[in-house]
Amino acid sequence: MKKLLLCGALATALSALSGAQAFASVGSDAEALMPAAQRIADPYQRGLAEGWLEIADRQDSHVLVSKVYNDAAARSLNNGRHYIDGSVAFQPIYGQKNWPPVETREKWVKALQEIERTNQRAEQSPCKGEDAGRLRALTDEAWKEQDETHGTHWVHGWDAIERAQKLAQKVNGELDKCVPPAPPPVVAPVAAAVVAPVAKRISLSADALFDFDSAVLKPEGHRQIALLAQQWRESGATLGVVGITGYTDRFGSAAHNDRLSKQRAAAVMREMLAQGVQAQRFEIDGRGASNPVKSCAGKKATSAVVACLAPNRRVEITAK
Repeated sequence: MKKLLLCGALATALSALSGAQAFASVGSDAEALMPAAQRIADPYQRGLAEGWLEIADRQDSHVLVSKVYNDAAARSLNNGRHYIDGSVAFQPIYGQKNWPPVETREKWVKALQEIERTNQRAEQSPCKGEDAGRLRALTDEAWKEQDETHGTHWVHGWDAIERAQKLAQKVNGELDKCVPPAPPPVVAPVAAAVVAPVAKRISLSADALFDFDSAVLKPEGHRQIALLAQQWRESGATLGVVGITGYTDRFGSAAHNDRLSKQRAAAVMREMLAQGVQAQRFEIDGRGASNPVKSCAGKKATSAVVACLAPNRRVEITAK
């Protein structure tokens, strides 16, 4: 009997250790990715990446009861990767926004309302920075905590709300000091393509929109798409189908190039939606290195050959 008890205790201990190691890997991965997040040029995107990695590490250390939400750490880690290099799709960590019961948690409800107002204000500001990006991520964590206990007799999550609330106060202070940059000049060729009565193809340089091997829009990418969206709105054009197709150059595997080109097309679509572009339907596609517009000699990716192939790295937008 003693031998059986000892074996059972040993098995329990090994199981607990195995589980701890499995969870610890998420926190370790988040820590390892943080330097890459800190190198992102766009401050808002940098804040999003840092915020999600911070959440991954924090959720990794929680003892989760809910079977539905015990993958929150892994999802948060992937969201950090999404904003770093676009290599994985974004995954929400909550199902829906379930408000705390106002009769017992009025303070919580008011805090969440304040946080969401700050997020909306930041989204509309040209000055949103790193703290605004972190707040956007931390807000999702607060909603996850509320969704996890929805319909139960116990509630938790004030620490997540308070964390986001304090950051929201800081973001509001930063936005109060915001001085919007001068509007960019109107680019005539783009305007002509948008207002034309028939479908026109607009080709945007992927090098201008994205960093190397990335599907995360950099500041110039946001600026170009914001300009295009503004011209679309001001033209009064009624859009039926907006097709967005990404292309790469010939270096890299076909599978990688197909995936990267489609991720870039999807990133452009999301930014267009965020900028208020309305259409009956968006169609996105990634065609990798197919349909090159320029041929360049050279089998190795030297700087000269890569520069020569720049026209092939593009995102084409067709509006009808």
